[in-house]
Amino acid sequence: MARAKAFDPARALAKAMTVFWRLGYEHASMDVLLREMGIAKQSLYDTFGDKRALYLQALAHYRDETNARTREVLESNPSVRDGFATLLFGLSAESRAQHARGCLLLSANMERDTGDAVIAGFLRNNQVQVESIFGDALRRAQSTGELPAQQDVTALARYFVATIQGMRAMARLRSDRRALEQIAKIALTVFD
Repeated sequence: MARAKAFDPARALAKAMTVFWRLGYEHASMDVLLREMGIAKQSLYDTFGDKRALYLQALAHYRDETNARTREVLESNPSVRDGFATLLFGLSAESRAQHARGCLLLSANMERDTGDAVIAGFLRNNQVQVESIFGDALRRAQSTGELPAQQDVTALARYFVATIQGMRAMARLRSDRRALEQIAKIALTVFD
């Protein structure tokens, strides 16, 4: 009979995600991961596999949380424009520390070996998911007349993905709330 785990795998994964987010894959040593997760090496291997498998699971955990939050913001605001404003101005208003930390998936893309097909595929899949979330919201905006019917929703969804990624990269380099707000205001003109 298998023994019950002496730790919460979801909590350990969230802690691993934080380590990878803070240090990146290469600089996240097994010692640091094990200490932060509060587990033994064998428990890590038995539950998550090796370091790379843990990294992929941490990326998926981050993706799932971020995409769910994004969808919720876009669906809970009174208008689609307000939803995008919440996302863009929310990013602008983050603290210097949050800007410096950036986005785990954007960091994974910049850090990865260009020949790493698994990570590249994961990130491409995430981009498709985010474009789909944005596309759903933009189609809703078209159906309510908030956005002209002739607008290319697919192109606009990609535009918002690129804008947010660019804002994240810019904020990580230099946390400048005013500059980020200017970009947000320009991005929102697609609804005018």
